[in-house]
Amino acid sequence: MSSYAKTTYGRKSKDVDEASAIYQPKQSDITGKIIIFTLVGLCILLSLFISIGFYVIAKPLQASLTSVALRNLRYNNNTSSSSPYFNATLVMEIRIENPNFGFFEFPTSKGDILYNGLVVGEVKINGQRVASYSAVRREVRTEVSYRENQGSSVWFKNDVKRGLIILKIGAKLRGEVHLKALNKRTVHLKCLMYLNLIDEVIQRLWCK
Repeated sequence: MSSYAKTTYGRKSKDVDEASAIYQPKQSDITGKIIIFTLVGLCILLSLFISIGFYVIAKPLQASLTSVALRNLRYNNNTSSSSPYFNATLVMEIRIENPNFGFFEFPTSKGDILYNGLVVGEVKINGQRVASYSAVRREVRTEVSYRENQGSSVWFKNDVKRGLIILKIGAKLRGEVHLKALNKRTVHLKCLMYLNLIDEVIQRLWCK
């Protein structure tokens, strides 16, 4: 082989080696990409865990009326009267249940007592902390009253005649469940009670 051929062959080999060196990825680049992909995967898993935690770990809270006592009942059962009325004091026991690992805390809240869609009383529930996996009971007293100023309507006449007034109670306790992340939650108190005017008792109580 001539010296020219050897020189040409040597240059080609050198060029090939240089080209290979240029296009061959460095070990540090590969390691960096692996670290980046690993971090991205961990971030995705963490996001999924937090999302699941918000909807699974923080379970719904429950509020209900465990008992209602009737006090100082007064009413006019004369359906021919121009201003029939009823008023009474309700002594209610509210139960709030927290099935979560973290405690639930809510500020003082208010609710309404309704008779045929009209507000006849207000409920005030003082703020409190409910420990994890536990329930608290709180006594609430409130006045309810209704007077038909424009003459007795048909439905009020019928209710007074049969001696049964149906009341609805609704309240929202907005607070937070304290876990590793704060989960804002609202507890709904929705109950229906039958006020027996004749026997002066709460004939039936139902909450959902």
